[in-house]
Amino acid sequence: MDYYRRLLRIFFAYRGKKTRLDYLPIRLWVEPTNCCNLACVMCPNKSLPEEKKGYMEFALFQKVIDEAGHFVFDVNLLHRGEALLHPEFFRMVRTAHEAGLFTKFHTNGTLLDESRSYELIRSGIDQFTFSFDGYDQKTYESIRVNAGFEKTVGNILGFLQIKKNLRSQKPYTILELINFPEIYRHVSRVQRREFLNRFKGLPLDKIIVKEIHNWAGEIAATRGSKRYLPCTFLWQALVIFWDGEILPCAQDFQGYYSLGNIRDSKLEEIWNGERLVTLRKRILERDIEGLKTCAGCDRLWRDQIFGIPKENLWKFLFKKMP
Repeated sequence: MDYYRRLLRIFFAYRGKKTRLDYLPIRLWVEPTNCCNLACVMCPNKSLPEEKKGYMEFALFQKVIDEAGHFVFDVNLLHRGEALLHPEFFRMVRTAHEAGLFTKFHTNGTLLDESRSYELIRSGIDQFTFSFDGYDQKTYESIRVNAGFEKTVGNILGFLQIKKNLRSQKPYTILELINFPEIYRHVSRVQRREFLNRFKGLPLDKIIVKEIHNWAGEIAATRGSKRYLPCTFLWQALVIFWDGEILPCAQDFQGYYSLGNIRDSKLEEIWNGERLVTLRKRILERDIEGLKTCAGCDRLWRDQIFGIPKENLWKFLFKKMP
């Protein structure tokens, strides 16, 4: 019930156009690393300069959890990179889990071998998503550059078999595909059925086909709606990069709008700091010119219900957000 009470507070603050909030965020993105072993066509990660890549120190991660543990509902251990590349990733998961946080992440699945599969289940992770695109080798490898179709599918099947053998209800496991209309229109129903049949009898909890977004203008994508509605993200979450920089939005891939650094700032101070309060005001007033992230973002134009993107509304209500 506390989760839903807090959702109501967020809803009324958002609808009431409040910019200084009397509550703290319920969601947090923490980036273990922005390094990745793939070069996917829809991801801006491959354009990040090498000197801006790195791994979060565990002590810094511990500071984040110590600060956020008493007010954040869930923590997403991911952002711009492949989290399994971090040598202390499972220690991070256990730390967040032991702090009572609902703990999630995404993986491209290429590194999830048998050993890591067992460790992932033992870590206490609550939910995770395989980011996987394409129903056949040609399609998949044209999107997920540097990955092998059969190897990755084998990793996914292997994990699910281990989860089944252990009779483990957790983690809630999702397979997510992005809808690439120009690619998928060439895929037959038979190909899709044959691919999905490979998961029959295994504890895959959900399959999601989601619409592509444009990473705030980093890649090309069409707007879903002609109606502008302020983004709800600024009323419910924060993002922390591997180096401690705090961002207001998960679409700010390049870190254009830093709110400060967790090394010398507190999340509670940042949440109602002048920089974020001003940003909320500008978003409400549609004063987005000059805001490099917001001005090009398609998420301000998605089909929404009460300011929540339609494709996320029920996931948010039932705590199944990927």
